[in-house]
Amino acid sequence: MMKKTILIKVLIFLLLGSMDAMAQQDTVKLKDVKYGSFDRNLMDVYLPPGRAPKTPFVILIHGGAWVQAGKEYVRDFQQYLLSQGIASVNINHRYANDSTVHYRQIMEDVNSAVKYCADHAGEWNTRADGFSTAGFSSGAHLALLYGYTTQRKINAIVDFSGPNNFTDTATLNYCVKTGLIGLVERITGDRFTGVSHVPASFSLASPYTHVKNIPTFIAHGTIDPVVKVIQSQQLAQKLQRMHVPVKFIEVEGLAHDLDKKPQEKIKLYQAAAAWIKKYGQKR
Repeated sequence: MMKKTILIKVLIFLLLGSMDAMAQQDTVKLKDVKYGSFDRNLMDVYLPPGRAPKTPFVILIHGGAWVQAGKEYVRDFQQYLLSQGIASVNINHRYANDSTVHYRQIMEDVNSAVKYCADHAGEWNTRADGFSTAGFSSGAHLALLYGYTTQRKINAIVDFSGPNNFTDTATLNYCVKTGLIGLVERITGDRFTGVSHVPASFSLASPYTHVKNIPTFIAHGTIDPVVKVIQSQQLAQKLQRMHVPVKFIEVEGLAHDLDKKPQEKIKLYQAAAAWIKKYGQKR
């Protein structure tokens, strides 16, 4: 009887282990996971089948000038990453405002999302560090800034048309001319009174100021009227001078919205995913 009991226990153990292994092979999609204490601290989790702790894992951040939109606007890229065997979370963050939420607070949101992913690595069978960051427009700015300033290990960054330098005189004058300076003031937390008195926060909120050795993928349209392509050109040049791996793709005739050129968008998605696969697997 004892031998039979032991045999049954062994079989149950093996069965449960097999079920757990199978579960890890399944695609997982979790919607509106609460990663922090603020109302907008929600994220969608997409985990590919066959994942392991070495699988690249992307923290994806939407655009919207730091003050609007949400994760639904970049869901197509998250779905594409999933199809390529790349894990990701697609996060909402607090909106920047005139008083209490600026770049530091949004960086806290991003860090809370990263911490949540690290804490659930065992449950999800995913990596606990060495994440990659990616974003579009203002989200690209946040992806760059977090990657270059966090103490956590970031393996790769993907930047689609993001601003990166709020100390550049030409950029600031252009923002004043086009009425975009108010958005810069919200994300930095300081007022702009002229190029002769640029607040220190404009530099602190600029990824360009903090560049470090993280492989960075940059894509930008040549006729972007919102974020001028010179921002990405200058960042790519600085990365090259510092011998940091960088891939910079300028898309001729593309403005700020990738959806205006769907064929080009697919090519950029493919190139970005290849970049993440190349550098995001490091442990």
